[in-house]
Amino acid sequence: MNTSDKKFSSIILAGGEGKRVDGRDKGLINYKDKPLIQHVIEAVTPQTDEIIISANRNREGYESYGYKVVTDTADEYRGPLAGITAALPYCKNDWVFVAPCDMPFLPGNIIDTLCNEITTHDLCIAETENRLQLVFLLNKSLLPSLIVSLQNDQLRLMQWVKSQNFITHSFTESPYFKNFNHTKDLA
Repeated sequence: MNTSDKKFSSIILAGGEGKRVDGRDKGLINYKDKPLIQHVIEAVTPQTDEIIISANRNREGYESYGYKVVTDTADEYRGPLAGITAALPYCKNDWVFVAPCDMPFLPGNIIDTLCNEITTHDLCIAETENRLQLVFLLNKSLLPSLIVSLQNDQLRLMQWVKSQNFITHSFTESPYFKNFNHTKDLA
């Protein structure tokens, strides 16, 4: 697919419970003098014409970035699949980039790189060292499949990805996808 004639939306997932970071909201935790989500916003802004933040708490903090903030509709935490499903209808473009709020080292060409892999596929996901990352480009037409997974309580995102017409792009630069799962990672 040629990226020069495509427009992209981005969903930044910031709806986690923060269990492994003492209950704090990871996207708003400072790393190198700015919140983690700001690093992700700065990486994707030049590559996309729309950003939507999926967040289940601290809505005002996320709204201060000037982007639409969408929350899950469920009362209980249902994971990234629910966040994507809630945010996807608000995306104005057919192709949507998805990344978590705690990956501050995303490359400046991540969307182009994933887009170049897509031919007849609906989803291209980043992979490092044979491990799928929570960083991918998907077609908005996959929304019904996401809804069915949620309705059937199949909440594992990677299980859903593997059930789709997907392709991977292997990155040798695994530091791009370093994320902050624990408070000690921020040191």
